[in-house]
Amino acid sequence: MPLTSLRLLAVCIGLAIGIPVALGILWRRGPRTATWALPLVLASVLAAQGSAMAAVAVQVNRVYGTYPSWSSLFGTPVAPPVLSGSRRVFPPGVVGSASDTGRYQRIRLTGPRSGISQTVITWLPPQYHDPRYARTRFPVVMVLGGAQVHISYVVQRLDFARTASAEIRSGRVAPFVAVFPEINVGLPVETECTDYPGSTQAYTWLNQDVRNWATGALRVAPDAQSWSVIGWSTGGYCAALLHLRNPERFGAAASVEGYFTPAPDRNTGNLAQLLNQYPNLAHESTPEWLILNHPPRQVHLLVMTSNTDPQSRPQAEQFLRRTRGLPGIQPYLIPNLGHSLDAYRAVLGPILGWFAIVGKA
Repeated sequence: MPLTSLRLLAVCIGLAIGIPVALGILWRRGPRTATWALPLVLASVLAAQGSAMAAVAVQVNRVYGTYPSWSSLFGTPVAPPVLSGSRRVFPPGVVGSASDTGRYQRIRLTGPRSGISQTVITWLPPQYHDPRYARTRFPVVMVLGGAQVHISYVVQRLDFARTASAEIRSGRVAPFVAVFPEINVGLPVETECTDYPGSTQAYTWLNQDVRNWATGALRVAPDAQSWSVIGWSTGGYCAALLHLRNPERFGAAASVEGYFTPAPDRNTGNLAQLLNQYPNLAHESTPEWLILNHPPRQVHLLVMTSNTDPQSRPQAEQFLRRTRGLPGIQPYLIPNLGHSLDAYRAVLGPILGWFAIVGKA
């Protein structure tokens, strides 16, 4: 029985209702002094409560699509297809063994333009500290998480260092630096990577403060050709927005289970009101509007979704349909992936390879 099926939900609801009813009938007709009576009552109550909780979990999963199958629930890995394109092969990494996966660094950055003070984590490949790369300015991949998911957990869950260093050692990807900025900068309000007029400047934080800090503090290349951005869910929306709004700073983007128009709700404060009040803000905050009305001279945008992800699939399919025929839009459709960080981890290696194909990593 599929994990997202209506039949499974009905079974859970049926058990949650049926067990107490059956217990009540048995309790009235059976001998209450029997030795099995008390254990049966306790077991039935627990089973009914468990069924009710399972019904809620199944319905939530049906809405959000976190676990589309039993295998995804139990962590069975999915092997995503390799992205199409003329794959470039780089010289294999010359530093370290398979156990050498680079180094993480963490700082608290206060953005001079946005005024936001938040965590930024960087990953430096093994080659960064090798004397043979002392004069190298590395390309950069900015890695974004999702709403309400702090970046430190994203880094841990992605197992980024292992995947990235393996791609470099294989020669599929040139050595690069990764920058992980926090996007949850205005909690409890989810800012959608937007500059709220007179308030939190979440877009400026990413586009100006984090990028400017990285080009000044790290041995990285400053040109757009060397910068790409990848994000998941809300971070996928932000990644597409950074590339399409500022292609002179971000030369490529990958939206992993993201969306392409703003999604104001009860968690985004007065964002809906602001988008109605300021038409320019609404346009600048909508990747779909940007590419249809002000497309970059060169577009390198990967759109990843899955048939079992109810959150990203409708907008991704609409975006791909409306941009059909425009050069530089790469669909990446994978069956049976849920809307989760596990899906993000599954596609990370192929997407790093795609950045290499388009010359951005």
